[in-house]
Amino acid sequence: ADRRVIYAHYLIAIIHYEQISDEKKDLKPLLDAQDKIEFFLAKYPDTEYALDLKFKKDLITNQIAAKELYIAKFYISIQKWVPAIKRLQIIVNKYDKTIFIEEALHRLVEIHYYLGLEKEAKKYANILGYNYNSSQWFEKSYKVLNKDYKIEKIVKKENKDSFFKKIINKIK
Repeated sequence: ADRRVIYAHYLIAIIHYEQISDEKKDLKPLLDAQDKIEFFLAKYPDTEYALDLKFKKDLITNQIAAKELYIAKFYISIQKWVPAIKRLQIIVNKYDKTIFIEEALHRLVEIHYYLGLEKEAKKYANILGYNYNSSQWFEKSYKVLNKDYKIEKIVKKENKDSFFKKIINKIK
């Protein structure tokens, strides 16, 4: 019933948020912080602390997606394809607004192509191309599906009598 109860709940959420380390560590602090922040945002959405906690909630979501990707890469490294696919699909289905969606789609292309499931690989490549066609992950996926693809680098030939050189020579 105290007038500072909102601030107390905010501090509880912050304490849990501060216990988060990185994606290679335990998932429990992430989930605890997410729960406390969601509780605060549901109970006190229009307070001065809500904006800060909304931002932190987005960071937690990115961190959880990073954890899923980290685990998926581990499964890929030991060639456990089904658990790797499951983890990557979690990112695609639940964390599609994070920065890890592009790499998750690319890894799905790689795994499915490696397993000989070209139709599935092309499906994920199409999703990646439609949404992120200028990303490095789309380019890598395109290379997986098109082995003959090579990026041609444009080499500029310097013209000895370029416009700027003429002006510099006149100044001298």
